[in-house]
Amino acid sequence: MPQRYFLEQINNRIEGQDAHHIKKVMRMKDSDEIIVCSGGKCYLASIQIGDDSVSYDLIHELKRGHQSDITLIQGLPKGAKNEFVVKYSTIFDVSKIIFVPMKRSIAKLENTENKIKRLSLIAKEAAELAHRFDIPQLMFEKSLKNIDYSSYDLILLADENNKTKTIDQVIINPISNQKILLIIGPEGGIDESERSMLLAKKAVSISLGQNIIPTEAACLYALSYLSVKKT
Repeated sequence: MPQRYFLEQINNRIEGQDAHHIKKVMRMKDSDEIIVCSGGKCYLASIQIGDDSVSYDLIHELKRGHQSDITLIQGLPKGAKNEFVVKYSTIFDVSKIIFVPMKRSIAKLENTENKIKRLSLIAKEAAELAHRFDIPQLMFEKSLKNIDYSSYDLILLADENNKTKTIDQVIINPISNQKILLIIGPEGGIDESERSMLLAKKAVSISLGQNIIPTEAACLYALSYLSVKKT
């Protein structure tokens, strides 16, 4: 499978880190094939190696499969757990990731601009690895109250207090035409006041099994199931 690269635009030229990766890491040669993506579209392309850049000619557009529209709200975790969430939720095809400090969050909302730059690079690399057609949108939000819950068809709240209603009991039909919001709490879980507010917003409380899953891995339980329900 050809290596995939996400570009700002399709202009038949690759520069910077991607050009370095093609020439020095992958050691590609003239006429080797890659996949270039931009704006939700991907193309098979043939490259020509230059001194400072790489040029390419498009061969044909690739067909995109069934899309899902899943937003993940992740209760702000500490340390490198943000990077884990971004990498693996990208691989599981999430459309948007919103980090939100919650009442039980240990980490503080700070240096968000620098964090977005770092996390965006991780999302790009994960999207290329997973052969996605796009990169998920990343953002930090100050409060759960700032989210527009009315724009979603289904809101799933992963709730450690719920031990009976599982995601497969809620998601029965394909989700390709639904806009879904998945909410994961931080270390320590969802606070009771947050739970009440989210349930008032028509969130559906679901169990992620009998065992408590670390916050950075909890989304993968649900996203792995949602990924097979796209069709």
